Amino acid sequence: MPPSKNIDNIQEGIGFAQKFGKPVVLKLLVPGNLHKIDKGLVKLNIQNERELKSAYKDLIREGQPLLKSGKGCPSQILIQRQVEGTEIFIGMKRDKSFGPVISFGLGGIFLEVLGDVVFGLCPLSQKEAMAMVKKIKGYKILQGYRTGKPLCIKGIVDIVTKVSRMAEKETQIQEIDFNPIFVNESSAIVADPKIIC
Repeated sequence: MPPSKNIDNIQEGIGFAQKFGKPVVLKLLVPGNLHKIDKGLVKLNIQNERELKSAYKDLIREGQPLLKSGKGCPSQILIQRQVEGTEIFIGMKRDKSFGPVISFGLGGIFLEVLGDVVFGLCPLSQKEAMAMVKKIKGYKILQGYRTGKPLCIKGIVDIVTKVSRMAEKETQIQEIDFNPIFVNESSAIVADPKIIC
């Protein structure tokens, strides 16, 4: 994961940005709300202190109705170092018949428009996880199609196998959603992990 911190005031956010650098992302954490960006609860690409203060105030204001409804607290704000890369997702759902099922695919518009997703049954070895990754239609993108720079496929396979092991070991987990994961040439970074028990 990228450097992240729950903050209670803007000064903590400024200190975080000074320590870890910019751009940063702010997210309002609301229990039960898995798709924060669709609800306007995420502020991206914050480049300086002025933008950080403005984004923080916006999230506090947008969080007020959630506080009144008992669905959240405006102080639950996460600041995170923004990362770049190709978006992918890795997920798990516990099926009544098959047990934990792992899903993988390209994220963002590739998921929404193309539905380029593959599934695997736990447990998954490194070899099985690699075979699963190679099955998506967009595998050439991961290999560096047109850019000539292959992405960190080893990092993707590593996350797939760790999610598989977690699902096998922690039977109370019903669902895992790592979306997005940003993959570049050197790493695969989980930017927004969600686990439901």
